[in-house]
Amino acid sequence: MYDEAKAQHAVSFINCLKHTKGQWRGVPFELLSWQDKIIRDIFGKVKENGYRQYNTAYIEIPKKNGKSELSAAVALLMTCGDNEWGAEVYVCASDRQQASIVFDVAVDMVDQCPALKKRIKPIMSVKRLVYQPTNSFYQVLSAEAYTKHGLNVHAVVFDELHAQPNRNLYDVMTKGSGDARTQPLFFLITTAGNDRNSICYEVHQKATDVLSDRKIDQTFYPAIYGIAETDDWAKEENWYKANPSLGYTIDIEKVRAAFQSAKENLAEENLFRQLRLNQWVKQFIRWMQMDRWDECAFPIDLQSLHDRICYGGLDLSSTTDRNEQ
Repeated sequence: MYDEAKAQHAVSFINCLKHTKGQWRGVPFELLSWQDKIIRDIFGKVKENGYRQYNTAYIEIPKKNGKSELSAAVALLMTCGDNEWGAEVYVCASDRQQASIVFDVAVDMVDQCPALKKRIKPIMSVKRLVYQPTNSFYQVLSAEAYTKHGLNVHAVVFDELHAQPNRNLYDVMTKGSGDARTQPLFFLITTAGNDRNSICYEVHQKATDVLSDRKIDQTFYPAIYGIAETDDWAKEENWYKANPSLGYTIDIEKVRAAFQSAKENLAEENLFRQLRLNQWVKQFIRWMQMDRWDECAFPIDLQSLHDRICYGGLDLSSTTDRNEQ
């Protein structure tokens, strides 16, 4: 079912916050259409008992589309606006510094909102915001997963899931940690990565399966913005397909400049594809374009090699060096 009132409550809460960066600082957080859809879907779709249908949301989107601002807003909503007493909300990333990015955005949002500022007590020494009316808190967690068992999680924001060095922290924070809550939320937001043996790619695969109806999970919400492997990465129309904030938070001229640099410098092509177009690539730096590689697939006249010095190569990689982009 869809509860319009609950969806609007979430949107209205976020609209009361303000942006924190550059020219946007101090501007009310009016959700862009793609952000509005995600928030309304996650917080408006409910089960028959009235609790949220989705407890996991996977958002995959290129850099500079406003991930940190949206993540901070969701974290504050879950801390202060979800009517949960003693809510424990955590932001996790590959390291404490990365996790602090979203936390620092939230702190600035609170400073710009008088209603929250007088109700939230910041404890900066431990990176914690305490919402006093419900004794709830929002806190940064470091990457040492072995210390996180026993948390009574109401929400977890995972920033840049693709950068997790292993699955330990993800498993600790999402497997059973919210069982004592009626409607916990695991909000996973990331750019595509380059490790197809990672926990992020595992969740990415589940998201694509759910989107294509190959897998059914009524509690899992997927949203992936990027171009397909068959799309032409040089066409600007595909850049807009991958970047829903292009023209708003992203200047098209900067993307054009990055593209031109990637065309002229082969080492930057995969970075552009991954970070700007949200494609899962095999490695950060590509040393040869695949069309040039394909040109090497020509017949060999073995007889012509007789009595000549020849060299052979054997690829022994077993995990990462596969026939992938």
